[in-house]
Amino acid sequence: MDYKVKILPTAWEDSKRIEDRYAVQFDADTALKVSDHLLDAISRLEHIPDSGSLLPDEWLNRQGFRMLVYKKHAAIYRQIDQAVYVYHIADVRTEYTKLFE
Repeated sequence: MDYKVKILPTAWEDSKRIEDRYAVQFDADTALKVSDHLLDAISRLEHIPDSGSLLPDEWLNRQGFRMLVYKKHAAIYRQIDQAVYVYHIADVRTEYTKLFE
């Protein structure tokens, strides 16, 4: 069974910030590649929504959140019925769980 993946506005903003950072640090092509690879990884949640791992925060885990890690970034999401909602995309080297405070 396939699930509908919905990237919420906050996650799109996160993605745009990541893309902008790579464009400044490297170049536009690199920024687009990183963004494309992140979105490709997220799209796999259509088929395997429970493929992500638990977060290092018990409260988020109890709320049903999981994270899909791709290289230096994590897409933080949860499945509700037949949909997967991506709430944030963050650098795993930051305190990304604070995004939910």
